[in-house]
Amino acid sequence: MRARTRLTALLVGLLVVTTGCTSISATGPIEQVPMSAQPPGIDVAPKPPQEGATPTRLVEGFLQAMADPKGDYQVARQYLTSEASDAWEPTSAVVFDGAVTGDAESAGISGTQVGSLDGSGHYTARLQSFHHDFALVDEGGQWRIGAAPDGLLLSRYIFERYYREVSIYFVSTAGSHVVPDPVHLPEAQVTPTSIVEALLDGPSDGLSRAVTNALPAAVKLGSEAASIDSQGIVTVDLTGISGNLGDDARRRLGAQLLWSLTAIPRVTGLVVTRDGLAFTLPDSNAQGVFELNTQQGWQVLSRGVNHDLFAVRDGVPGRIANPFDSFSTGQTRYSEISASLDGATLALVDEGRTQLWMGARSGEMTLVETGLTNLREPQFVLGTLWVLGEGPEGGSVLTTVQRSGKVERVVFDAPPDARIVSFAVSPTRARVGLVLDISGQRKLGLATVVDSEPVNVVAWEQLHLIADNDEALTDPQSMRWSDETKLAVIASNAGQRSVYTAHVDGSEIEDLSPVAGEAVEVAALPRMGGGPVAIRIANGAVWRFDARTRWNRLADQITSIAYGG
Repeated sequence: MRARTRLTALLVGLLVVTTGCTSISATGPIEQVPMSAQPPGIDVAPKPPQEGATPTRLVEGFLQAMADPKGDYQVARQYLTSEASDAWEPTSAVVFDGAVTGDAESAGISGTQVGSLDGSGHYTARLQSFHHDFALVDEGGQWRIGAAPDGLLLSRYIFERYYREVSIYFVSTAGSHVVPDPVHLPEAQVTPTSIVEALLDGPSDGLSRAVTNALPAAVKLGSEAASIDSQGIVTVDLTGISGNLGDDARRRLGAQLLWSLTAIPRVTGLVVTRDGLAFTLPDSNAQGVFELNTQQGWQVLSRGVNHDLFAVRDGVPGRIANPFDSFSTGQTRYSEISASLDGATLALVDEGRTQLWMGARSGEMTLVETGLTNLREPQFVLGTLWVLGEGPEGGSVLTTVQRSGKVERVVFDAPPDARIVSFAVSPTRARVGLVLDISGQRKLGLATVVDSEPVNVVAWEQLHLIADNDEALTDPQSMRWSDETKLAVIASNAGQRSVYTAHVDGSEIEDLSPVAGEAVEVAALPRMGGGPVAIRIANGAVWRFDARTRWNRLADQITSIAYGG
């Protein structure tokens, strides 16, 4: 009879963990400090193969050892035959839920693949069956693995516990700000050197048309690599960089490096050297440090100061408060509202959904001629209004409205037979989430926003959101960005409708378990780490999520909600 063991329960029992306690001397050599140094993290201490291990125990130990990258996975390689170890390249990874099955002479894994990592650490969610036979070999009376996997095999437990999402930043082509590109690294490898190496790899394919890399292609890490001192100042040594690089290019380079390095929480500043010699960054302090507290303008979410939740009640726009704070906007009755990042500018759609009005919150509204009907989902992004509607020829159309009043249709390279149901542009205007109706099925995906005239939206790809029960979320509806790399979305899991927050690559999903009632609209305040999420129920009630108290009822008889964007 074949033995079968659930991996999650197994690994909880097998993993030997130690709480890290890293002290940093103010003198002596500078050390690489992993992210786990603040706060103390969890380190893996895998064991080499045990003498007399059964096939299933051997595979279980190998799976545990793949959580530890030290020495190019030196412990994990001890479970392999010499030939298998020489051929094994543990760069990419499969993330799975599954079980080890085995008998007296064989062992394998059967289960479900929920995601994968490429060689640069970019995660792709995918849901498919998974199996691997390790082709065990008897070497001197001890079992060894003869068929290593293609890359790493990471149980979902290992991935969620021992890998860290790190935002690598590139410079937007649409403005003077940085754009995140998430990668996943073993927590022990979240060091200044690893972060700079990830930057040198360049952006992911999906983001590459929306950003530039301020690190020229010929640049590499110098012999001094990258290190952090006791004050949180990172020194990065580069080689191949021109000494004639202009001030603007140096500012972009500094901003991109510094914001990427904030993955290490205690980073306070940056110093760049060129082959070990000083390489000045403009706006550095008297000690030559490019300080984080002077570079907040590069981070879009640091610009937000307004926390109001805007709404429409009985055709009147206003702000949710006690009592409801109505705005004076004339005789027109409205159905939807949007507000700029500072809350000073409003966009309103009338009840007939044929008119779009824009203006100062405290002033008069101006009618904007869009030529569209069924106007819906207005939203501000970096000062530009986006709105969805139906064109004269039929079909859904995305349109932008500049502050000057200029109206321009967005060119969307849509999949065949696709109709836009809902959309949400990221705070950095590099990505746009789109719910498409494709042949009667709703699918959530991400596309890239290309800075051009007119704006182009290209390369839509479905985003698979896989819940803890290994079920893909279905029937997506309303969505908004709650962070620069996180979406709040209304969707269903096994027929149950709920509100979720999901990382932009599908690597992590949280069910917010809303109150009773059908959620029909979601609003989110984008902030670093995730801002407030609010929902509107079909009966007009508005609830806001709080991590401590869960859902709090804010208002009733509401027909539209929006945070400033």
